[in-house]
Amino acid sequence: MNDVINSDYIDDLNKIKETIRQNQNKAMVIVNSAMIMTYYEIGVIINKRKTWGSKYVEKLSEDLKEYGKGYSYSNLKYMAQVAEKFNYYEISHQVGGQIPWRTIIEIMHKSKSHEEMLWYINNTHKYCWSRAQVLQKFKEKAYERNLIEPDTSMLVKKDDSIKELFKDNYFFDFLNKDNTKTEKSTKNALIDNVIKFIHELGLGFTVVDKEYKITTPDNKNYYIDLLLYHIKLHLYVVIEIKNRSFRPQDLGQLLFYVGAIDELEKTIGDNETIGLLLCKDSDTFTAKTTLDRINAKVGISKYKILEELPEYLEKRLNNNV
Repeated sequence: MNDVINSDYIDDLNKIKETIRQNQNKAMVIVNSAMIMTYYEIGVIINKRKTWGSKYVEKLSEDLKEYGKGYSYSNLKYMAQVAEKFNYYEISHQVGGQIPWRTIIEIMHKSKSHEEMLWYINNTHKYCWSRAQVLQKFKEKAYERNLIEPDTSMLVKKDDSIKELFKDNYFFDFLNKDNTKTEKSTKNALIDNVIKFIHELGLGFTVVDKEYKITTPDNKNYYIDLLLYHIKLHLYVVIEIKNRSFRPQDLGQLLFYVGAIDELEKTIGDNETIGLLLCKDSDTFTAKTTLDRINAKVGISKYKILEELPEYLEKRLNNNV
């Protein structure tokens, strides 16, 4: 560095040291918030000297060793990136003090847009996600899914109990094109991953059995794809799976199974059985027209495999333009 730059560098170094000293005192009260604000302010200073190149950051890391490992070369680079990605309000009100620094870095690097980054930041704070959980949410494409399935839509029957339990779309990361070629393979894949399947459905569900056998008074046997029980609502849940688009006649089968469980299995302590038809696709008109003429508590939902999500997302977003 020449003498002019060296003079400015000394000025920068003194400012950074003063920032660290001031915020170390605050850190005794609000450790994480003070640390992140310290890092952000240092990042702002570093970004003003972008034209000086990486040697500037290298020298800073050397001269800041006395303040600990947090001022390494790589972490100083992260500070600059955070200061570039977030404005002051976002870092002080939405990020600062809310989630760990390393989690912020993970979110920043994995997000494809500023909106996605803030969505993960806010939800990490709201739901107290750990860094491992955040990484899993990225794997599950939680942000993209939020864009296209924020609420229950027209496919699910407008009955309060159905609306509370079921969504319009389910995305299964354990399904792929190889294990969903037939209805049987799809059912088997769902059952084989029953814990993940239940997690996707939501809280309160427990499995009674797959291919649940019901026998009528006339000794005719029928088999339900999957029978669940909701332990909080005290009711059976019949799930039928179709590896194709919805057809109106599919509801006839589901309605029979729901009625049969009410007649043959429901006890005094159980509430009315509900049913869900999981299918690959359905147009709103066909589903709504069919459901509007049915009084039973049944709904229709679509399922998608995770590898189909990018194409599906693009289609949905284009249709909403």
